[in-house]
Amino acid sequence: MIAIYGANGFIGRNLVRQLSGKFSVRAVSRGFDETFLSEFRSRVDIREGDFGSAISMLSSLSDVDTVIQLISSSSPGMGNRVLVDDIQENVIPHVSFIQNAIAAGVRRYIFVSSGGTVYGPNAPVPTAETAHTNPINSHGMTKLMIEKYLQMFSRVDGLEHVILRVSNPYGPGQTFRKGQGLIPAILQRHREGRPIQVFGDGSSERDYIYIDDLTAAVEKVVTCPEAGNQVLNIGKGEGRSILEVIETLEAALGVRFEREFLPGRNTDVSRSILDVSKARQLLSWSPDISLEEGVARMFAAQG
Repeated sequence: MIAIYGANGFIGRNLVRQLSGKFSVRAVSRGFDETFLSEFRSRVDIREGDFGSAISMLSSLSDVDTVIQLISSSSPGMGNRVLVDDIQENVIPHVSFIQNAIAAGVRRYIFVSSGGTVYGPNAPVPTAETAHTNPINSHGMTKLMIEKYLQMFSRVDGLEHVILRVSNPYGPGQTFRKGQGLIPAILQRHREGRPIQVFGDGSSERDYIYIDDLTAAVEKVVTCPEAGNQVLNIGKGEGRSILEVIETLEAALGVRFEREFLPGRNTDVSRSILDVSKARQLLSWSPDISLEEGVARMFAAQG
């Protein structure tokens, strides 16, 4: 059985949709909204549980062969304002959970890390998995710490893991939460009639991956024996500036957004573009959906 932790979130529910028709799936989250339940209650094993409760999490791991771990309460947009809380909420419970996974006999542990923050500001572009890691914000630091714990447990306890350094996913149903997600942030401010906030001059580049390309990659990881104990970048492998993303959304909607330029944030890197050639080769996977096509699919799905 595959257990997806954080199943009620944007990536989580798309992964449940991708995998539930092909595998036995358990969806685990602190809570589930009615739209999730109405779509999936007859197709997957749904378990409510608090990630901070070791007893609850150990119970959820029974009969689980593969874990896909998505839970995180932080985001790059939070900067370094809540460092200690970030460690307490996102590192300590995670280490406890990994230990419980080992005790429960989990065979493979897939961890969704951050391709946009673990490498830091001086990484070569495009950035391969072999680049040095030097995060400058708490989100990236905690992700990297969990990566290191997984690698330690792999060596000491034999837990097979896969670390996926994912770029910036987007797609239908995504909401702006915890200061994360440029595209939903733009659309939310547009719906509210407020100007679009641009940090810096708008030239900062990010790698944006459409959700279907991401879930297809994760499915490949689940079934690929060679992915064991690997670090894989998962992104589009192309950079788009903030202004390019705004202009793409404007073209799709046929509108012109008012812009509000704000000072840049010193916890953001100026360019983050992933080299995804290793994932292409190892997984026989390709991120095929361009930003323009992905945005068009988003609006088509919304009717």
